[in-house]
Amino acid sequence: MHCPNYHSCQLICQPGLIENESLRNKYTSDFCTEAEEHWKNCMRFRTTNILHFCPDFVLPDTSLSIDEIMDRFDNEISQQNYTDR
Repeated sequence: MHCPNYHSCQLICQPGLIENESLRNKYTSDFCTEAEEHWKNCMRFRTTNILHFCPDFVLPDTSLSIDEIMDRFDNEISQQNYTDR
């Protein structure tokens, strides 16, 4: 069994999100398609389940907490909105 978010995860669906192909393959094999449901430890999976979306900067093995992910996302959006003015 693979991760329930496998078909919608940008890590899988967006070519080039992770430029290093061997790292992308490692993440995929370690977190996305593991038979023992290792995807439950994936921060992309956990973030999506809690926030109902996952920012692109979140990698499966990130050490950021959900709160830190939200803070960083909010800061990026604020900066983007400021520069768009």
